[in-house]
Parts: sequence; C-alpha cells; structure tokens
Amino acid sequence: MKSPVQAPERWLHPVVFVTWTGFLVYLLVTQRYVAFLRPEFGLLLAIALFIAMGFTLAAMIRPRMTEMDLSAILRALVLLVPVLYSMLVPDTFLGNQAFKKRFIGTNNGAIGRQAPSMLSSQGSATNPDITAPTGELEGTREKEPQERTILEIFLNSNSYKGQRVIVTGMILRDEQLKQHFGGRDTAVYRFMINCCAADALPLAIALDTDQADALASEQWVQVDGIFDIQQINGKPVPIVSKPKIKPVETPAIPYLF
Repeated sequence: MKSPVQAPERWLHPVVFVTWTGFLVYLLVTQRYVAFLRPEFGLLLAIALFIAMGFTLAAMIRPRMTEMDLSAILRALVLLVPVLYSMLVPDTFLGNQAFKKRFIGTNNGAIGRQAPSMLSSQGSATNPDITAPTGELEGTREKEPQERTILEIFLNSNSYKGQRVIVTGMILRDEQLKQHFGGRDTAVYRFMINCCAADALPLAIALDTDQADALASEQWVQVDGIFDIQQINGKPVPIVSKPKIKPVETPAIPYLF
C-alpha cells in the first residue's frame, strides 16, 4: 500500500495529461483556437485530444513513480506552459497595431488575379467565402447585393469594379495610410491567414469618407458603397466611395482563409 507521501509521486504524470486533455477539450468546444489557427486545424486538435486521453488512461492504469524533486516539478511546468499561457492571455485578435506593422501596401499580388500563394487551400468549390460573382452582378448593379469578403472582392476585383459592394471588417483611420491610398486616411481591413496568425496578412480597402471620426478604434463595421480600383503611383488601389458605415458585432471567426 502506497503511503500518502507517495501520492504526488504517483499522480504527477496523470495530472499533466489530464490538464492537457481538458485544455484540448476547451479549445475544441469553445473554438478559441481560431484566434491563432485555421479552422481546419480542429481535426488535428481532435487527434491530439485522443492521444492525450490515451496517455492519461495509461498513466492512471500503470502510474510511474517519479521522484518529487525540483527538476521533476520544473519538467511538469514546462509541459504545462502553453496551457498556462493560453489561460492567462485574454481573448484578443489581431488589430490596428498588427495592421501597421504588417501592411505593405496594396501591391501584394491579390488584387485582380488568382494568386496561387493565396489560394493554396481555397477556392470557390471548397471555401464558401471565395465565390465567383453572380451573373446578375456582371454588367449591372445589384439592387440588394450579397455581402462579400474583402478577399473575394480582391480576387475578382475587375468584376466588382463600379458595383455596389457590402463588406465587413475593422475600421482604421491613420495618417500613414495616405501614402498608400492617394491621400485617404481611412480603410476597412481584415487579416488573411494561410496557416496561423503568425503569417497573417492584412487586406485593406480605402474608404472615401470622413465618417470614421465617430467610430471607436478597432471597431468592426459593415461598409456599403461603390467599389473601384484606381492606379496610384503605379499600384492598384481598391476604394469604396460614398460608403454607408455602421458598427457590427465582431464575427465569430474574424480572419479570412
């Protein structure tokens, strides 16, 4: 019979595995992982969950005695660092500060053509966010157009030129935007990620308006206006003129894929 003193030695490994199992369940149930990963990675997290459950059962059925010294405790804490970090960091998404650091202008290869690097795992057949314009849109203006993503408009920009569009994104007003948008200091943007938040690229459309004065920083908005592309300093610049802007709730998945 094991003495009470040996209990921590007996259950150190099961506690670590149980913690990871619970953390993975939490990520999958709440879908919090989409704050830093593509939704498709949910399958890999589910596989990791079953692996963690297997390690947990094995550790409980045949517990391994571990000497409870400082090195053992430190090893356990190292394994739990990602869990502790995720619990301590608030639910935040990339915003204006990340935009200013990552925005490289509008000449990013996405406007007006099907860029292979940006469509590695997307397409109208597999991604509902990337759909071709409807027949009604081409040549005529829709009375009630469907909302499109900024990425979809970028990839089909010639078809949307001169048309009324509705997009959702975060609002930004900054003097630094003027050098990219022909003197305009307001834009609506969203981040597109190929794998995770580390490779997020901001896609922005200039807004020919002064309505942003009344909107809070990093406010999510819906923009309804006329889309156009202007050549400024030899670069294609997407612009929405005469926009109607209204605040909206943050979408459940804020990124584009």
